Order: sequence, then C-alpha cells, then structure tokens
Amino acid sequence: MIEREFHLKDHDLYLEAFKLAAQIPRGKVSTYGAIARYLGDVSASRAVGQMMSADRERPFPVPCHRVIYSDGRTGWYTGMGRGADQKREMLRSEGVDLSNDRVKDLKDVLFTNFCGDHLLARMAEAQKEVASSVSQLEAATRFDRLAALDVSYRGDEAFGAMVTVDRKGKVLEERTALCTVNFPYVPGYLGFREMRPYTSVMGEPREDTLYLIDGHGTAHPRRAGVACQFGVVHDVAAAGVAKTILTGAMRGDSLILDRREAGRLVHTGDGRPYFTSIGHKASLDSVCRVLASLPVDPMALAHCLATKFRRSAE
Repeated sequence: MIEREFHLKDHDLYLEAFKLAAQIPRGKVSTYGAIARYLGDVSASRAVGQMMSADRERPFPVPCHRVIYSDGRTGWYTGMGRGADQKREMLRSEGVDLSNDRVKDLKDVLFTNFCGDHLLARMAEAQKEVASSVSQLEAATRFDRLAALDVSYRGDEAFGAMVTVDRKGKVLEERTALCTVNFPYVPGYLGFREMRPYTSVMGEPREDTLYLIDGHGTAHPRRAGVACQFGVVHDVAAAGVAKTILTGAMRGDSLILDRREAGRLVHTGDGRPYFTSIGHKASLDSVCRVLASLPVDPMALAHCLATKFRRSAE
C-alpha cells in the first residue's frame, strides 16, 4: 500500500546527515561515503559533501571538518575550493595524524558506528512499492489537456510552474507556486525533492489531464522516478519527460534498461529532444505520439514560466 504522506513529506536530509556527522568523536574521522552508506545509498556521497558545506543553520554543533574522502584526503571546508588548510589544522588540533593532505592510518581513526535513520533506504523501498503500482496500458491520446510541470531553484526555495495546453497547442492555464525543500538533489531520489513543489503547483488533480513531469518515470534504477511517484500518489495520468538520461543505454531511439525498453527519445514539434518514459496510466507508445504531434513544446513553456517566477522574486 502506498504511504501517500511519506511521498509528500518535507524530508530534511540535511538534518539527518548532520545528526550522523555530530556523532563523530574528537580524534576520529568519517567519510562522505560512510555517511551516505548509512543513510542507505553510497551514490549520495557527493550530496553528503555538499550538505556538509551548505550555508544553512545547524540546530546543534556539527563537526563537518571530521568528514573526509574515503581515500584519506581531508578535502575542503565550508565549500568547494575553500578552507583546506583550516580543516587540516582543526584535525591536527584534535590529534588526527596527517601526512600532507591525507589522514595517516585511516582505518585506525575511522568512525562508522552511526545510529540514526536509514532515510534513503526507506525511500528506495517506497519507490519499489510505487513501481509495482504503475499502470502502463492506457492511451495518452484520450487526453485533450496536457499539463507540463517544471521547477526552478534558488537555494532551498523551489519555484514550481505548470502550463496546460490543448492538443492544438493553445495555452489553457498557467500556475505557479513557491515552497521550501530540505532535500538536495540525489541521483535516483529526485521525487523526494520535487513531489512537494509539483503537488503545490498542480492544485486539484484532474482525471482529464496528462501530466508531463520534468524528470524520469520508469527509466529509473528502481522503475519509479518522479513521474511515477507523481502519477501513482495522486492517481493521475503522468509521463516522464527528461532532458538527460539517468540510467540505461540508448539503442537507436530506445532507452534500454535491463534488456527492456524503459524510455524513448522523442522530438517535440519545434525539434527539442526529450527522453520520455511511462509515469502512470499512459502507455509509452501513446505518450510519444502525443508529444511528437504537439505544435508547441509545453515543457519549454513550463521551464520559462518557472524561471520567470524565480527571477521575479529576486
């Protein structure tokens, strides 16, 4: 059973990462990878590094200088290219032995005995539940309304936009909404960053509308990208319309994942290419036909509206 509230919650991954880093004792270090692995996915290592250096309030002391690279390099402090010398001096003052820019005998001072929430692991399981609920059989050609959704960011502020067009390309509606997110970009978990902005800007779900989401659907490591989450959680027809590939490999115009077609390269009426995949309640063939037949690019319209909305708040 899909836990709707979990998918729409403002999950604070920064706070969870800070809680783990705060457990590293004086004289010890841990790694970005170790924290990411404890959260549930080592692929979040880069995001952990970004969170450690993020310019945001910590509700308690967080010794970010004790988090280093897995090869022993101490790295930066307070942001890329900054604070390397300061970080090394802080570690030395706590008794950590360094050789140039690396921790000596890392295994002897490495701390991994964390206690906390395996948040990414729980999210991955929730995505698998979504994947099992995706319907791929219905025809997208039955919809006369197509709503394209996009988000533009300024720090943690998400400026959501939705532009609805008919099959002739006429703009029927434009909507914007602003919300704050506390979840950075982590490959494979975009839905937990963007479900709230998309939900805020959507308003009441409509059964007569195909929602085109700036992101992937089934072309995802767990077959449940943001378009699947959006469609299943709100019980609406949706498709993923992405600008780049997240996983898989192209064979002609087909995006192949585990020997099966997970998505397809489609060009809109003005020639823009998108990697399209199933979200929910619409087959891949029918979604691709609809997108290719449109005289306008609704994704580009939504992107422009989101950007304009963000700039208007500067």
